[in-house]
Amino acid sequence: MLAACRNFLTRLGLAALIAAGAAAASAVPVKAADTFELYTTYVNLSAPPGETITYSVEAINRSDRTQIFPIRLETTASNWEYKITSGGRTVNEIAVKPDDSETFNVQIEVPLEVNKGTYRFTVVAGDLARLPLVINVTEQGTYASEWTAEQANMEGHADDTFTFSTELHNRTAEEQTYALSAAVQPGWDVRFMVSGDSVRSVTVEPNAKKTISVQVIPPQSVEAGTYQIPIAATNNATQADATLEVVITGTYGIDLTTADERLNARVKAGGERKIDLVIKNTGTAKLEDVSLSSNAPIDWEVSFEPSKITSIEPGETATVQATIKSSEKALAGDYEVDITASSAQKSDTIALRVAVQSSTLWGWIGILIVIAVAGGVYYLYRKYGRR
Repeated sequence: MLAACRNFLTRLGLAALIAAGAAAASAVPVKAADTFELYTTYVNLSAPPGETITYSVEAINRSDRTQIFPIRLETTASNWEYKITSGGRTVNEIAVKPDDSETFNVQIEVPLEVNKGTYRFTVVAGDLARLPLVINVTEQGTYASEWTAEQANMEGHADDTFTFSTELHNRTAEEQTYALSAAVQPGWDVRFMVSGDSVRSVTVEPNAKKTISVQVIPPQSVEAGTYQIPIAATNNATQADATLEVVITGTYGIDLTTADERLNARVKAGGERKIDLVIKNTGTAKLEDVSLSSNAPIDWEVSFEPSKITSIEPGETATVQATIKSSEKALAGDYEVDITASSAQKSDTIALRVAVQSSTLWGWIGILIVIAVAGGVYYLYRKYGRR
């Protein structure tokens, strides 16, 4: 009987210990890691040197009391800059209400001078939570400047102006003022334009870009071919170079004259005169759609046959017949008639001196009037002169 009582008491004691242990276990508070969390959608990002990455981080409080904690960023990477902000202000400490969340931003600037590779960071919320972040730097960083052209090669004629759109990138950590220059052959003209103004130097903020239009004007006598246009932006600390290319396909030239190279003619009042014109292509590119026009005195008429020439090959000529008809009221004297041959690219004008002669009919009429007047005088003299 005594042994049975002892066994019962032993079992009762064990049950009590187990119950006490269970009660003690239930009394231990839940860890902070289970009640507080830092969250962002993208934790592993890639970026080139000089870029700023912004993480939107959410601090989630699942406990039944407000959590107040300092916030910071930990990393072993050197020369990286960061800031933690919310509402446009720098944040050092955050408070989150029970069963609520707060959002803040972590901005990390990739240095300009940085090696290509993987860099690790940790957002730390006091002793409540940690959020690991990874940034993959996609290229080797440099402390340099770059000058690039949207389209570095252009083709056209010697009369064209070639305009290149370029970007000067200051990849340094300091503001830079660059002197702009071009190494070209004599006769070439290179102009640098910023916002429509001609400049010889530009200032670019750290890790910023400046758009520069480069206008290249070849000399009129340039031969067909490919030409390199080296440009440079320099100062004592850094330099950027680029090479533009201009392909000249030919030059335009047109010469207008008469078949006998005489620039004068005669015509009677109300009469007409035909003049043969010669149009020569003096360039190295084909002239297309060459038309003829004139500027003549009032009531004069000038026509051309043909009135338009489809094309003239380099070194070739075309002949056009001009018909000039003077006004019937034109008085005797010299008149100027301007004739122009023009294409979309070039034109040439000659001035013809046209001498108008009085009509023979009016001469005979004048003679008859003189004879009639003389006869009348003679008649009057015979009839009344003897009285």
